[in-house]
Amino acid sequence: MKIFDAEQLPLAPENCVMGFGTTIIVAPHADDESIGCGGVISLLRKFGLPVYILLLTDGTLSHPNSKDYPPEKLRDLREKEIIKAGKILNVSPQNLIFCRYKDRQLPNQNSDNFEEAVKNISKIFDILKPSSIFVPWRRDPHPDHRASYELIKTANKNFAKLYEYPIWLKDLGENGDEPKNDEVMSFRLNISSVLNQKLEAISAHKSQITDLINDDPEGFRLSEEMLHDLNVPYETFFISK
Repeated sequence: MKIFDAEQLPLAPENCVMGFGTTIIVAPHADDESIGCGGVISLLRKFGLPVYILLLTDGTLSHPNSKDYPPEKLRDLREKEIIKAGKILNVSPQNLIFCRYKDRQLPNQNSDNFEEAVKNISKIFDILKPSSIFVPWRRDPHPDHRASYELIKTANKNFAKLYEYPIWLKDLGENGDEPKNDEVMSFRLNISSVLNQKLEAISAHKSQITDLINDDPEGFRLSEEMLHDLNVPYETFFISK
């Protein structure tokens, strides 16, 4: 059962991104940046605004049983894919930051290493001084996505504006995961002029959308249905009230 439908939300024009300033896109895994924010990244660069991509995990559990791609090789592959996607979106490799926390072990508020992780992320924010930060929706149904919100919200000492984006909410969300009207303002952003760039960036993540890694029957792959659903001229975001 799909609990969230964005099509009824108000649609913001693309030029509203001109007010976002220096922006950090937080991706728990390589491909989240393109799936959730490929359009807004392209628009920010179109208008000449600085964009950084913060990749939190090493992504090594997408194909945990692969012999051809053991963890270190898989990590390197996925980092190369996000570098390629970044170039398509006009983000230089120098603006990508790799944290390499273990996949599905991103520190959350109950983790012993949460405060250390917060300090490390805070240092990055202090250096880059973002005005806007994009992070997965706080109740997106994946443990790393929820942990990323907890981590980024706590580390945001300078109070950059947080924009939350859903990845799995529509397809995997349960009752209670959807945003409430009293907690966020929800909107869609018109990305029609850069949709092709977004789709091309998603396609750069070959390990996640093709049989590039074909020796792990339990390996992750984006479904054709989800790829089809991403071919829309808008992206959805939530701002805390």
